[in-house]
Amino acid sequence: MSNKGFYTIPFVWNRKLWVMTFAFFVLWIGVSGYMLYEVCTTEQNIEEIISLIVFNVVMLPTMLLCEGYAPQRLEVGESQIVILRRYNSVTIRRDEIKSIERLPKNALRGAIRTGGVGGLFGYYGSYYTRTIGKFSLYATTSENLFLVRKFDGTNIVFSCSEPDKMEAFLTAGY
Repeated sequence: MSNKGFYTIPFVWNRKLWVMTFAFFVLWIGVSGYMLYEVCTTEQNIEEIISLIVFNVVMLPTMLLCEGYAPQRLEVGESQIVILRRYNSVTIRRDEIKSIERLPKNALRGAIRTGGVGGLFGYYGSYYTRTIGKFSLYATTSENLFLVRKFDGTNIVFSCSEPDKMEAFLTAGY
């Protein structure tokens, strides 16, 4: 990607996302702490020890996967848009784009999550609405959403904390 007209835009979390992610962490630490307390203060019951280990063996990979697939930054350039994630970034080339439109504030109200995450480190995965159809979502807020319709029929919705830089991509033509 060339440096001319190239922008890196962070995905900015809204308050709801901060609260949900923080609450999940508190719940994980609280349940683990309680289980550890039970193991330490009661007779050495093997079932309690196994429960503590299994709970944390499930939770740790869940947290790492959710954080890894969450949208981190958006790179907007002359020839492509890249949704950067720790694992498996998403690249949308200009020649793949059929249309781009800015969505109204409540465009995703009533969206059905068919696979993915709805609040732990972000909102991402497969979703469905009547107006858009099936789409992939990469967002950290419900504001400043853009819908990309590709020639192959896939739809991608993402949030952009600096929409004026996306407008520059739109006015450059596609």
